[in-house]
Amino acid sequence: MEKTLGCLEALCVNTESFSEDILDAGGVPVLVSLLCSDRQVVQCMATAVLCHMTENSQVCEELVHHGAVPILIKLLSVHQPELDSRCAVILADLAAHSKQHQSLIADLGGVALVVNLLTSDLQDVLVNGVRCIRTLCVRSPHNQTAVAHAGGVPHLIQILAVDSDTLQEEACLALAELSRGHRENQALICEAGAVGALVQALRHRKISVKVKAASALESLASHNSAIQQCFLRQSAPKYLLQLLTVFQLDVREQGAIALWALAGQSLNQQKLMAEQMGYSVILDLLLSPSDKIQYVGCRAVIALSRDSRIHQNGFCRENGVPPLVRLLRGSRTGQKTLLSVIEALGCLCIGVALTTNKNSQKTVYREQAIPTLLELLKAHKSQEIKVQVAQTLACVLLGNQKLQREFWEQEDFSYENIVELLNAENKNISLDAGHALSLFAYNSKAHQKAIRQLGGIPGKIYETFLNSDNETEKAKAAFQTVVLARVISGSDEVTLTARGVTILVELLQSDQSTTVIITAQLLASLAHMRAGITDAIVSMGATEHLSAHLDSEDEEVRTACTSALGYLTFNRYAHRQLMTKCRKSPHIYDLLMKNLAPDARISQLFTAEFERQRRIGFPSLSLGINGGPPVSPGNNKGPSKKLNTRGSQSAVGERETSAPSVHHVGQRTKSAHPKFRPGRTPCQH
Repeated sequence: MEKTLGCLEALCVNTESFSEDILDAGGVPVLVSLLCSDRQVVQCMATAVLCHMTENSQVCEELVHHGAVPILIKLLSVHQPELDSRCAVILADLAAHSKQHQSLIADLGGVALVVNLLTSDLQDVLVNGVRCIRTLCVRSPHNQTAVAHAGGVPHLIQILAVDSDTLQEEACLALAELSRGHRENQALICEAGAVGALVQALRHRKISVKVKAASALESLASHNSAIQQCFLRQSAPKYLLQLLTVFQLDVREQGAIALWALAGQSLNQQKLMAEQMGYSVILDLLLSPSDKIQYVGCRAVIALSRDSRIHQNGFCRENGVPPLVRLLRGSRTGQKTLLSVIEALGCLCIGVALTTNKNSQKTVYREQAIPTLLELLKAHKSQEIKVQVAQTLACVLLGNQKLQREFWEQEDFSYENIVELLNAENKNISLDAGHALSLFAYNSKAHQKAIRQLGGIPGKIYETFLNSDNETEKAKAAFQTVVLARVISGSDEVTLTARGVTILVELLQSDQSTTVIITAQLLASLAHMRAGITDAIVSMGATEHLSAHLDSEDEEVRTACTSALGYLTFNRYAHRQLMTKCRKSPHIYDLLMKNLAPDARISQLFTAEFERQRRIGFPSLSLGINGGPPVSPGNNKGPSKKLNTRGSQSAVGERETSAPSVHHVGQRTKSAHPKFRPGRTPCQH
């Protein structure tokens, strides 16, 4: 018997097709029966033969059909190293073949027994046990939880420290699958010390170990800001950037993907990551033949250039636009990457509060991106691509009269393609199409007239969004009704404007930080639009609500609200309200200046007046100096609310001064001065 099994094993090793011959000859049920032999040597040799056969999917099906799984799991409890190692190999192949087989192994108690193999001192047992754990966890949340409950995490972390490249690689891959999309396991693995161990693996001399560590890092940090910060504190990006210089494409792919996983979902964190990468690395990513790497490059461009004139100009100086246009025209560019390319071109052209960068607009236009964008708008099958193209076209032309004249003279364009998208069944497409039209119509009577000549926009399209429970949808729709008030049918301009402004100001009181951010950004854009809108914003109490968020724990909330307040200071009523608040509580002014973005604007008259009054002395400070009761810095706010998305604090107080009605026209200064910072010249908008 032993010699026969030995011959079968030798034939399987030397002839790939021999496993099929054994299968056709009915050998699988015979081998399964031998697993039940009372002689351990026979069991070992039978598993040796099966180890070489289970890469064949038909063999796996036959094994399950003849009841091999419970027998293999039972053999794991014998604790014989040779049997343990071979049973782990067979179970791993079964689990890799089918999700049903994964579940069967778990239901029969196999997970805990496989995890127990990690206590072995033998490398073969450890390697095959770790591989089995990895395959059991692939796309199986139930098994991921089971491995964690069985105590697998500490063992895997310990294996990372073993002086064996193979074991370290397998442990990294197992941790990657164990944590992929599983929030509880991510936290458990991090608490067990995986961050330091993985960063150490990233510093390994062998490239294959580094790549596997990068894979584990990607899964562990994905959509988990706390763990991302842990890796950032240990300088993980520095070691991942080294992978981008390696010749092998798959190594560069994993390095780029892991690097962007650490960038997270926060714009500020993504911008910091993109700055750490630098223009040259980003350009290399865009020029890569890999679609995955190109995508990361596009996301880095978006993060770097969003609301940053310095980086927009810097990227254009480094000739970053031609690679983007090349990807725009490329027939092999994937849809996900194409969307990011189009978005990146748009981000290069606009800044804070829809201010424009004429240098970037000119560069994109001269690189002949417009004809390609128009072709995509007319002919691409994806509505998502079309609506993103419409928004980018509007960004390239926004506020640039010279380019607009050239565009209308040279290009065949009609708003009909965008208006058609307004009626899309997908409400996100419809809302984004409305945003594209808003960008075209923004501060442009000519574009508004052109849209109106096509029949305008039915007001009923926006009713669903304005009454939506989704606050983001509601904010976007409200903004669009204000900008497009002259082209929306079914209601007059004043009513639409008043309704939109009212909704936006009310949304500033939301307990969702994302809502406050987007609403403040939209209000900042409206604050330097047509006359009268700023008065309406102020009359609804926006100054008070925005001021209440200046000490939020969320940096993006503070920045967005500060930008909106900065633009409102050019309105005499908002100027007076905010000055009154700052005189009573000077720390509000300090918060305002501290959180004002480099490209944001604030009235120089406002800052000069406050600084002058600060030098003279405020009544609130004089009280304390002369023995009166001190004024508490916190008294400027009313009852506070906790922003439940990111832990931000917001507060809504009572309005201090009466503002004008919607119909009054506020004063606007054409030569708005940006915030002055040492070493910087004022940006021209």
